Amino acid sequence: MDNKQLNALKDRAYKTAVAHGFHEEERPDAFWLGLVMSEMGEAINADQKGLHANVVRFVEDMELGNPFKESFEAHVKDSLEDELADVVIRLLDFSGRKGIELSITPKEELVSHISEAFDNLKLPGVLFCLAGVLHSSILNGELESYICGLISILSDCFKKITGRDYDLWWFVEQKMQYNELRPKLNGKKY
Repeated sequence: MDNKQLNALKDRAYKTAVAHGFHEEERPDAFWLGLVMSEMGEAINADQKGLHANVVRFVEDMELGNPFKESFEAHVKDSLEDELADVVIRLLDFSGRKGIELSITPKEELVSHISEAFDNLKLPGVLFCLAGVLHSSILNGELESYICGLISILSDCFKKITGRDYDLWWFVEQKMQYNELRPKLNGKKY
């Protein structure tokens, strides 16, 4: 993943969110970042339940010509990997809304802080640390650089978080494709 690809994903996530009615009302940054945190909670719930994507079955379904939406829902949706992809997609959408130009290079102090968390904490603690960093970035006025760092860290640590040899960006791509097929507001209130 390079900066150009990352920013293309950002633009796509934002465009999809706009097309699905997510930005019809003006809302404060805290609202959008609260949705990022809700995805973190869903990732914790999936981890607690041991829900992982069955990539092999999903790929087999695709090779057999089965419909993408049904295959995604059967083998990927609501898994830990899917929910972590949602965290990134929410960050991408927020960045598109704010006009933030993303970079895959994180802030060094952020990397060392989160690396320590990964060594000592399970997923809930790690995501709590990430949420805390996100909150601090708003208070410090450094939101742009911290969002870049969070996305980069989730990408770099995805295999460690999931315990599987998967690539975060594959899941982001699949979830974005799925989101493009969903109804307005993904069938939700907001």
